[in-house]
Amino acid sequence: MKKKRFSTITKKIILYIVLADIILCSIVFATSYLSFNRQFREQYDSSIREICAAAREFLNPDDFANYRLTREKDQTYENVNNMLQNMVDRFELNMIYVSAVDAPDYTHIFYFYDPTGKNFKYKPYPLGHEEDYRQKDYNASTKLVFEEGATIVRHTFKTRSGSHITAQLPVYDSQGNIVAVIGAQKSIQQFVNARRAFVRFVILTALIFAAGFVILFTGYFDIRFIKPILLITNETNRFATYNGQPSEKLLSVKNRDELGTLANSVYQMEAAISNSIDVLTRITTETAEALASAIDAKDKYTHGHSTRVAEYSKKIARMAGKNETECRDIFLAALLHDVGKIGVPNNIINKQGKLTDKEYEVIKTHPVIGRQILANITQTPHISDGAFYHHEHYDGTGYPKGLAGKEIPDIGRIIAVADAYDAMTSKRSYRDPLPQNVVRAEIEKGLGSQFDPEYGKIMLRLIDEDKDYKMCEKPEI
Repeated sequence: MKKKRFSTITKKIILYIVLADIILCSIVFATSYLSFNRQFREQYDSSIREICAAAREFLNPDDFANYRLTREKDQTYENVNNMLQNMVDRFELNMIYVSAVDAPDYTHIFYFYDPTGKNFKYKPYPLGHEEDYRQKDYNASTKLVFEEGATIVRHTFKTRSGSHITAQLPVYDSQGNIVAVIGAQKSIQQFVNARRAFVRFVILTALIFAAGFVILFTGYFDIRFIKPILLITNETNRFATYNGQPSEKLLSVKNRDELGTLANSVYQMEAAISNSIDVLTRITTETAEALASAIDAKDKYTHGHSTRVAEYSKKIARMAGKNETECRDIFLAALLHDVGKIGVPNNIINKQGKLTDKEYEVIKTHPVIGRQILANITQTPHISDGAFYHHEHYDGTGYPKGLAGKEIPDIGRIIAVADAYDAMTSKRSYRDPLPQNVVRAEIEKGLGSQFDPEYGKIMLRLIDEDKDYKMCEKPEI
């Protein structure tokens, strides 16, 4: 039995596994960072505990009850305070404090000692200073010291007093009772700065390594893999979005593997789809044009009206920034905007005199009839909007719904301008086409009332560009 071989494209994709080196490198760096962080913290934790324990040895806890009662210093107190101050200076501490904190919430503090460092911005508290201090971490750790005799080390970052580490130990009297807590606090800004520098080093090293790796392999991947894939993807998206012609760029993929086969297959598929779309579009357009001609034929004075309105509408849509698909839909909708006139009697449509109110009401039904006729065209659902909304006015005075402004769909507002323009530039039983300057004035007058100002102004631009007044009904030869 013949062994199954990996496809060429699979072999190329396997090369991406090499990128796992970057992940492994990141893991190594992350491990180094965690180790660096752990070692520093262990070093600081051990150091601050030892300092705090050494400071505790200088205390005379049996004197604390008298100090709290009298709040008077004696020579022993001064000696202890000096030794604590020496430790603060020697080890560059923020402070060493000794205090009694009262249960049950451990927020009320009585200070026995509070020598502070030279660079610490807070002044030391004197013997007997009392305060209520509510800080969640401090209250919780102090409670553990007094109730369980625990040794606590807390790390505090980015506070008003900077980043620091604090050790708290219980102070026992000769009877074994916990009578105070001693705390030693030291700045760890040096550690924070060192950690920040290490993070920068880790990131910079990772970026350099990744950049070198990418530069090494990008040339190969770019030529043999990335560019062909992106080309096929982009051209497929372009074709799907615009339903355009197949791109000759696809034939530039010369890979002798599945990518080359895929590019050629996509080209052949696009060519077949494009041809089918062209055929269907032609059939659809020709059918719509035939139906529009049949509609226009009902009115002997509107020959070619629907086709002209469709052309004008497409021009307005294109200048308004609509894509080709939207322009095509608007063109078809405009071709069929008067399809509802099929349901209006010929004697009313071709009446030469003024319509009666009753006859005008019949005429006003053609948008509704048009929508009913076109509603079954599900592939282009908006096509019926042209028939239904092209007699709505921007100020809400139109029909059949009396909608205003943006309530009227785009197709209706575009066709309304084109329809009115063609009506004024076409021959009628009672007049010839109006002069171009008169038509322009009427369009300008209707901005914001009959017409959407945006589409009306585009129509004015088209008029201004039509120096020879070609946009009008041509006389029959």
